[in-house]
Amino acid sequence: MLYRLENVRKSFGTKDVLVDATWQHDPGRIVGLVGRNGAGKSTVLKIVLGLVEPDGGKLHVAGGTTFASLDQAVEPEGDEPLRAFVARAQEPLLALEREMRRLEEAIAAHGAGGDRAALDVLLAEHDEVREHFERAGGYEADARVDRVLMGVGLDRALWERPVGALSGGQKHRAQIGRLLLTDASVLLLDEPTNHLDVAGIEFLEGWLVERKTGAGLSALVVSHDRRFLDAVADRIVEVAHGRLEDYPGDYATYRKLKAERDRLRAKEAEKQRQMIERTEEFIRRNIAGQKTKQARSRRTMLARIERIEAPRDDANDVSIRFEEARVSGGRVLEAKKLVPGYKETGPLLQPVSLLLRRGDRLALWGPNGCGKTTLLKTLARVLPPLSGSALPGTGVLTGYYDQEMGDLPVQATALDAVMDLDPTMKENEARDFLALFDFRGDEVFQRIATFSGGEKGRLSLARIVFGGANFLLLDEPTNHLDLDAREQLEDALADFEGAIVFVSHDRWFVDRIATQILEIGPGGATELHDGNYSDLLKRKKERLAPSKADLAARDDLPHPSSPSKKSSSSSDKAAERRRLKNERILAALEEEISRLEEEVRNLDLSLSNPDVFRDGEKARQVNAAREHARKTLEAKMWEWEETSRKLQVGEQVPA
Repeated sequence: MLYRLENVRKSFGTKDVLVDATWQHDPGRIVGLVGRNGAGKSTVLKIVLGLVEPDGGKLHVAGGTTFASLDQAVEPEGDEPLRAFVARAQEPLLALEREMRRLEEAIAAHGAGGDRAALDVLLAEHDEVREHFERAGGYEADARVDRVLMGVGLDRALWERPVGALSGGQKHRAQIGRLLLTDASVLLLDEPTNHLDVAGIEFLEGWLVERKTGAGLSALVVSHDRRFLDAVADRIVEVAHGRLEDYPGDYATYRKLKAERDRLRAKEAEKQRQMIERTEEFIRRNIAGQKTKQARSRRTMLARIERIEAPRDDANDVSIRFEEARVSGGRVLEAKKLVPGYKETGPLLQPVSLLLRRGDRLALWGPNGCGKTTLLKTLARVLPPLSGSALPGTGVLTGYYDQEMGDLPVQATALDAVMDLDPTMKENEARDFLALFDFRGDEVFQRIATFSGGEKGRLSLARIVFGGANFLLLDEPTNHLDLDAREQLEDALADFEGAIVFVSHDRWFVDRIATQILEIGPGGATELHDGNYSDLLKRKKERLAPSKADLAARDDLPHPSSPSKKSSSSSDKAAERRRLKNERILAALEEEISRLEEEVRNLDLSLSNPDVFRDGEKARQVNAAREHARKTLEAKMWEWEETSRKLQVGEQVPA
């Protein structure tokens, strides 16, 4: 056991958030914590961290268990370089390295004819510290920092920049990177995929699974990213009605087990209800009759019986349905050599040409900052293009969802925000409409400025639905929505018969909705793919993993100057040659990295040799060689990361 919540209760005002919540986190488990917004997920994390005291019950923490969380993370401020800020997460290793250097200096000082006994003591201490440093992975510490920085999307160009000068998203990624490098027993991660693009999310997935397998990492993760939970979680804990329900397996397994558990519980609850009704009827008929003794006995039995609670629906009471005001023509939008961008900074993408038809669902796909949102705004005619055109078809009525929700009148109420769209609407009609999006009672009179992100998101969607658009342009529509609301939105979009263009990092959402993907690659190039995210991923894997026939024929690839009729296209051959070349470069880099790691270890061993320290010049030479090898190792690790990335996307790596 790492820690255990036992009959924990917590209320805020009149709202009971946790009621007799009991659950235990065992070592080596990555647990997904799920539940609707406001169910108490963040409260659980804060109680575990000790930031919130429970009103009742106990938190038991096993001796030696330590926690790391973004809630506790140091705010990146000041002039400290980004890389140094993240590297400080490995302070215990840095302290060991400083101690090694101190001992080396002391050994060097004694090496010029000092006390032999004292020198032997220093050498023994150095050996002990060096062995501890090596066991703790100290020789890989610098490479680990580089890998994490690149993985979370902080490029080398940012590493020496002061952390205080970074953007909000970059600071968040720096905090995640620092968190991943800590040696805490348990990571507590509250929406860790926020501010990460898909490459960053997939890196985080791989890192957590790798650390769980290799180092027995444990984590408690709150996330609305279902594919992320499927990738990392081996248990799911649901916060519902103040209690914690534990399910083995990933998110998809949890959904199946929950449905089956609820079915069986409902069946048992109904069976018990019927038994109670029959017993109560027997008591009423016989309490004053000849069978009064039996009636009293059964009344006692009923008083002692533990009632089975039928499962309650904990989903949001959201009922989204996109009703088109009118049907558009078959051609919804045609873009011709469209160049999105800003006059001040120039084009973000190469010219885009595409034809969108009724029923098409196009996902814009690519890393953060590649221009997806700018392209979407240009298609929505919110931004003018630098050149080219994007013309809507006949009868097209556009609904645009801005992820910043800048279209919301923040000083107005939710009721006003809907009634302003149709001055003829009556208040009771507007309230009935808002109820479909889970705005009820006095909530409709609340100022939008006080809403949570999820509430603002639901209201923005409500306004789009009310407008009856037949062409939807959606920028990260699942942000701030809990899992139930996301599934409601997916159901509504799946039933929508108009065209959709959207941006989303939610791979599950893209899989469910997209029929096409416009992928934005290096240099603003775009490529249109049929299908959803899984289809795109499958094609990329097939491209990187040739069949047995391809492998057998690899040595017989024809020369470009004499193509065979049965050979693949010249572009396919070029891609295959690039891949093979990249793989050779990658293998050579891996060999060089292994050699350099061994060289650094051997040089450290040399520094503990008395003969070296008796010769001051030789000691300086060994130190210089070690520093050179360490810096070369860092550069090769960075080169390995870049080559791996280019291998994934099929780019050519310079020889």
